Amino acid sequence: MKKNYFALLFLLTISVFANINAQSGESCYDKYKNVFENRGANPVEDGVHDNIILTIREGSNAECYIARVVIKNSVIIEVDLYFEDGSFEKKEFEFTDKTSWSIHNGVSKTKITEKDEYVNIMFVDKIKPKRKKFKKAPLPDFDLN
Repeated sequence: MKKNYFALLFLLTISVFANINAQSGESCYDKYKNVFENRGANPVEDGVHDNIILTIREGSNAECYIARVVIKNSVIIEVDLYFEDGSFEKKEFEFTDKTSWSIHNGVSKTKITEKDEYVNIMFVDKIKPKRKKFKKAPLPDFDLN
């Protein structure tokens, strides 16, 4: 009887750990967002920007795509999505609000579509480099006795 309880407890423990690991998976959006929050980004200037990340989130699902955008007066005015063959096509969104699509710290303002999708543009080429770390002293390597 004790063996059965032990086996049941063991299986429940494994199930709980597997469930925790499955829930802690970060989406592509979360991973990019964390980098921008930790390192910051340089200002994004007007013009055409290539190889940026377009994220579309719906519920707990997130998809990230390679795109290019046109910026005028610090506002995103056009988005083109790339195909796998390198060609691209203009992407039109129907947003719930008609406010400008501004950029702060290398990431666009989150816009919500009529289909309840959350959309962001991330300028990965504007991410600041990693900060330098202080050099740590080695542990003493001599006999203290």
